[in-house]
Amino acid sequence: MNKAADAATDRSSADASRGRPAGATRKGVETRLRIIRGAREALEEGGMEALTTRRIAASAGVKLATLHYYFDSKESLLIAVLEDLLAEMDTAYRQEVALPPAPEDRVEALIRTSWRYIQRTRNKQIAQTELTLYALRTKGSEWLAARQYNAYIDFYGHLVFEDDSDDELRRIGRAVGRQMLIGIDGIILQSYALQDLTASNADIEALIVAMRGYLRRLLAERDKHL
Repeated sequence: MNKAADAATDRSSADASRGRPAGATRKGVETRLRIIRGAREALEEGGMEALTTRRIAASAGVKLATLHYYFDSKESLLIAVLEDLLAEMDTAYRQEVALPPAPEDRVEALIRTSWRYIQRTRNKQIAQTELTLYALRTKGSEWLAARQYNAYIDFYGHLVFEDDSDDELRRIGRAVGRQMLIGIDGIILQSYALQDLTASNADIEALIVAMRGYLRRLLAERDKHL
């Protein structure tokens, strides 16, 4: 295949990565993934200050022009990083434990799985916090923080019920997801700051009790209106 054909193929891959019609080549998909993983590596090892295009390109093993070709802004790359983090979380959670059918038991299993995942991914957790703070501090990027948190809430909320096709159950799932995220985020920072695993484990147990009770109350209120 000549260079012109290669360029056309790479363009179709880039278009697909930005939400345009499918048709990406394996080479294009792999290049895009290397860039995302390079950005994650830079973010997790050095924080937002280390997230420069040169460092990302070096980590990914691509030229700067190639990076800019696939991602035309820092925000578009950060969204791709966020989506990659969520996909990895979903895979890790589902591989680690089969979620039980009862919603209260699912909530407990989710919190316990989250805590085990958090304990072995310290740099990743700090990077996600830094990503939130960057979005909140950067004028015009506040929407990225909202998108990030809505993605996490949807992630947890979707896993609360086996079937969330019911609008009311989906609303309840998101409500529980918000509260779970509030508790888990607080425990993450406290755990890293105090380095007291015994206290953090006790906090997780308290969060489980609170979330089971909260879900039970929301479901009881729903049943009253049926």
